[in-house]
Amino acid sequence: MAEARNLINSEAKMMLGFIVRRCAADIGHPPSPAEFATWANGQAQNGKHLCCLFGKEISPAIAKVMFSQPGRLVTVSAEGLARIWRGNGR
Repeated sequence: MAEARNLINSEAKMMLGFIVRRCAADIGHPPSPAEFATWANGQAQNGKHLCCLFGKEISPAIAKVMFSQPGRLVTVSAEGLARIWRGNGR
């Protein structure tokens, strides 16, 4: 029931650990807090700006806190969710 409500509101909940692993797969190594913040904020390697994964920008300090809570569920924007799945080869 909660999943249906999240889809209706264009919100998706994901575990932080999954998101960090997706980032690691995209950049080729476990990310530092600064690398994760850059990736989550949508700053592509070629300078093209993508969407912010969490709906707003995060700082490296916030990313460091996120690393300590891999099981925490967080809201991911619809655009961010699409970006994660595209990056996963889907």
